[in-house]
Amino acid sequence: MKHTLENKVLTLFLEGELNSYNAEEVEKEIEGILEQGQWSSIVIDMEHLRYISSAGLRIIVRLKQRCDDTSIVKVSDGVYDVFEMVGFNNLMKIEKL
Repeated sequence: MKHTLENKVLTLFLEGELNSYNAEEVEKEIEGILEQGQWSSIVIDMEHLRYISSAGLRIIVRLKQRCDDTSIVKVSDGVYDVFEMVGFNNLMKIEKL
């Protein structure tokens, strides 16, 4: 997974699909990234994410619980619809593409 850390802002770049088949692997990878550096906020870039399932939503919830200053950017209409349906747009800042 690509990521950057600048000025204590950790940006995670998700791509493809985030579903029950790969969620555990993705979460482990994110955990490894979180342990590497000093960050105070997390930005999740979803420009190249086509699909997210409930397993992917759980990862987002855990990130938000770990860091209150978590936001999501560059979300496609389809993925945004999922966030809106479950109320994530009321929990955190979400910016569409």
